[in-house]
Amino acid sequence: MTKTKTKTKTKITTTALAHAAETGASLGHLSPPQAWAAHRLSMPPSALSDPLPGHLVTILDNIDRAERRRFADACPDPDTMIQAAYDEQHPAYLRLAIQEKLAEGMRSCFPDLKPKGVDSQGNRVYLVDDLAKALGTTEDELAMLAAQRGMQNTINDSDVTPIH
Repeated sequence: MTKTKTKTKTKITTTALAHAAETGASLGHLSPPQAWAAHRLSMPPSALSDPLPGHLVTILDNIDRAERRRFADACPDPDTMIQAAYDEQHPAYLRLAIQEKLAEGMRSCFPDLKPKGVDSQGNRVYLVDDLAKALGTTEDELAMLAAQRGMQNTINDSDVTPIH
């Protein structure tokens, strides 16, 4: 007797679709952009059959292309791309790829710099003193630079859960 593998289908629900859209994940036969677009259009799960009808693939792809253009227009330079990577008005499937590249760059350029905690959204938090040492500058200089770029609210010590 031979065993055959059965492929289990992921049930698409409104809640699962919302979660996939928020986390930039695929859902069953839907790619991350398709899941996001379907959620954005408030499509009922019953309309998202496997395989998707051709007209539905076209609609979801057009929404994705429009969102990618909007994201690219919002990112004319590296500074605004970094800001857009953390701006939740953009879909997670576009932001998370940039966030991962930024984290990879931090690990590569500053291997000794370790986060001291995470904020309420799960973002890594570093001590300003550690950042200043890694960058060869002072805490005051970092605070001044943050103020010049309108980022002074990113330098604080509240709402941090320490990493043990």
